[in-house]
Amino acid sequence: KLGDSSSTAPSLQLNGASLTIIEQQIATKCLPLAKKLLHHEHGWVFKDPIDPVELGIPEYFDVVEQPMDLTLVVNKLEEGAYKDMAGFVSDTKLVFENAILFNGEDSDVGDMAKELLDIFENDIRACPYKKI
Repeated sequence: KLGDSSSTAPSLQLNGASLTIIEQQIATKCLPLAKKLLHHEHGWVFKDPIDPVELGIPEYFDVVEQPMDLTLVVNKLEEGAYKDMAGFVSDTKLVFENAILFNGEDSDVGDMAKELLDIFENDIRACPYKKI
């Protein structure tokens, strides 16, 4: 019924998760962007969550209030967690902004983060699906 708020959007399956059409479109268009960053020569630095104990940086969570990593972004895409492009863009930028915040803009990690952030921002600007 048109205008009936009780009706649900059609859903599709992606990696076992049931996704609405919008979530499917976001995943289809954004997974290649996220995986491009993950497979970049510096992508390994941003692949996994930071382990402050293992890395000997106990102050990490005092500086970085909202941790984010590329694997989490990919998982959220595959699970349909993003309801719009803005959430995906925000989380992906956060990966690199956190690295710059904690390590400093002129550090090796900061330089790698800026490089990947530039790549991402260029890809998003070129993406015809920004308005999904």
